[in-house]
Amino acid sequence: MSRKKRSSSTTRASPEHPVVSDLLIPIAAFLRRSGMSKLQLLSEWRSALQRSSKATRGIKVAKIGFEHLGSTTISRWLRDPKYLNHAGHPDDLPLRGTRSIASLLKDGGVSDPPKDVAALLVELGTISKISPTRYRLIRRSMNYTIAGYLPFEPNFRFLVDAARACTWGSGLPPRAPRLFWLNAYSTRVNQRHKQEFLRFAKDRGLSFMHEINDWLEAHESPRSGKGKLSRKTTTMRRLGLGLYGICSNVD
Repeated sequence: MSRKKRSSSTTRASPEHPVVSDLLIPIAAFLRRSGMSKLQLLSEWRSALQRSSKATRGIKVAKIGFEHLGSTTISRWLRDPKYLNHAGHPDDLPLRGTRSIASLLKDGGVSDPPKDVAALLVELGTISKISPTRYRLIRRSMNYTIAGYLPFEPNFRFLVDAARACTWGSGLPPRAPRLFWLNAYSTRVNQRHKQEFLRFAKDRGLSFMHEINDWLEAHESPRSGKGKLSRKTTTMRRLGLGLYGICSNVD
């Protein structure tokens, strides 16, 4: 399934479709509370739109039609005994069956069509189709940074989460949970070490993220026979953790 086809399927109205105001409201509130006037904010916004409209370089941002695959699916494939081979490694899976990609998605609460998900994971380089009926896991995480285009939905969600975390209290209700963000960096590292650092941080971070997935899965509410959550959805919250790398010039 091509990106164009997936993109067209996301134009229908959906309560899960990302809302741009989710990203802009905390940023606008943060800037207004810092002393910037509405006129200044509008002027900067118009300037940013004008500058971005003149951009001729950079890869395309494409809608892929999925927002909630996450790394939980991959973590389950890596660790759930149901999906491991006799050596304890992730087994190759068919698309459908009692032990398949379809059952893997169902166990993780992902309701998207298995065929569409498998096609996307192959395109992202997360899995590989090794035969007409079987797929192999070749990455330990969801990789949304690929050649050719940037997937819109996961990157948009990352921007929303980051904006909310770093602007906590500037535009949220008083009883909103206090989010946090942490970083560690140095301005005295030679650029020749950047790839080494990013590999090191990604590998260590990935191990930690799998622990986070385990905790989340252990605290998930059970589902009914029809796949619906057994508790009222009003009591449910989306919880998680995001990591990102830093590499920039010294100011």
